[in-house]
Amino acid sequence: MEEETNKQGTGLGVGALVTAIIAFLLAVVPCVGMIAILPAVIALVLAIVGLSRSRNNQGILIGGLAVAVIALMISVSQIVVISKVANHSDNWAGEIEKVIQDVTSDIEREFGDNEVTIRVDSGEETVEIKATTRKNELENKLDELEGKVDTVKPEPEK
Repeated sequence: MEEETNKQGTGLGVGALVTAIIAFLLAVVPCVGMIAILPAVIALVLAIVGLSRSRNNQGILIGGLAVAVIALMISVSQIVVISKVANHSDNWAGEIEKVIQDVTSDIEREFGDNEVTIRVDSGEETVEIKATTRKNELENKLDELEGKVDTVKPEPEK
């Protein structure tokens, strides 16, 4: 009877330790650490049940319990940090879009309907960037690229 109890304690200890190690490995990966809560809680339960049943093999059970607690703390801290970042982010995408629109309107006001060419020379290499602010040309080019404009001209009837 005592041998059977010893095997149960060892099984719970090994299960708790392995699950806790898996939880710890998941917890230390950024953004994936939130998933580690589930195996950490399972390892905690296994270790607590093992400690309450048997007085043998307490080392493995205490090790599993300690690693599970550390994994749970890391995982919860990641959730707290990510939620704080999300709360402070507000509407950053909208602000970026507003800045882009402001820059676009400033360029249109400054250059009007002119073409802008930026040329960078570096020894043997040259990079040239051409841009236009003519809205009609840009809209027509976009329609052409999207396939909304028929680029094939029909043959005249005879």
